[in-house]
Amino acid sequence: MSQRLQQRIIKSKITFPLMVILALLLWIVGIEWPLTEEISLTGWWGTFNLPAWVVEGGNLLLCSVAAYLMAELNNSYALVGHRSTLHTSFLLLLWVSLPLSCHSLTGNLFLVCLLWSILFLFRCYQVVLPGEVAHLFFFIGISSLIQFPIVVFIPFLYAALLIFKALSIRTFCASLIGLLLPYWLLFVYAFWHGQTELIFAPWQSFRQSFVWDYSTISTSNWLTMGYTALLFLYSGSYVLTNGHRYKIRTRLFLFFLFWWSLFALLLWVLNPSAWSALAATPIIGVSILSGHVFAHSSTRVSNILFLVALVLLIVLSVYGSVWMLW
Repeated sequence: MSQRLQQRIIKSKITFPLMVILALLLWIVGIEWPLTEEISLTGWWGTFNLPAWVVEGGNLLLCSVAAYLMAELNNSYALVGHRSTLHTSFLLLLWVSLPLSCHSLTGNLFLVCLLWSILFLFRCYQVVLPGEVAHLFFFIGISSLIQFPIVVFIPFLYAALLIFKALSIRTFCASLIGLLLPYWLLFVYAFWHGQTELIFAPWQSFRQSFVWDYSTISTSNWLTMGYTALLFLYSGSYVLTNGHRYKIRTRLFLFFLFWWSLFALLLWVLNPSAWSALAATPIIGVSILSGHVFAHSSTRVSNILFLVALVLLIVLSVYGSVWMLW
């Protein structure tokens, strides 16, 4: 019975719309009303005041783009299954369980930039495409302006390009151009306005804000972190033990997402002062891995775990959104 129920939920055409509606309702619950007031966007760039409806409208648009990119990853590379949307559902519900992230304009932009980076990386599989590599590192450069710790993933991305047989002198030069372009634009802006201190502002902001203090982390973040880690342990172990069954390209992509998720979780744990900001990094990989595992496994244990994981995810997302009202 549980097996039939699992397959019905995964293959049903109404599952994804219901998940989207739930995520949208929870997102609305977390909005700070009224929308006519102004919201301050503060960071190393200074402080900008924007109307709340502009900020929340931008958040909704960026979340929609993120959902589209998740679907595009599966449609192009069949990482989860034929036209499966389970991984997108996991991403949306995990994202709304972190209200400080899903209602942050920079947090949503960070999420979209990471997804674009992964998409451009996969397009480079066994093909030397300097333009795609430049786009890949351009979005990583933008991501590093938002959250500087993401630069630790740069060697990891070069290793992936090497394994995908896409690294050459041309693509290496293209990667440097793409990576440095956001900083070059920042340099031009800072020099033009006589604010040269902005050039090193991303690094200085990270260094000054880094605090090794876990007491500031909310219960909602702890629960989401624990759930994401458990989901990674299960889905990651499944992918590693069953990797020999996949086609070479699928296996390499899933292994990349495994190591991406592992490094992202470590970065998440080691940087408690930026948990909400860095949340997108592990959630992307874990959502795809878990979507793949639940779509392809059909044992009694996996079916029970799927139902438990789905119920816990819904409870977690509801709690995370309601927590904003306390």
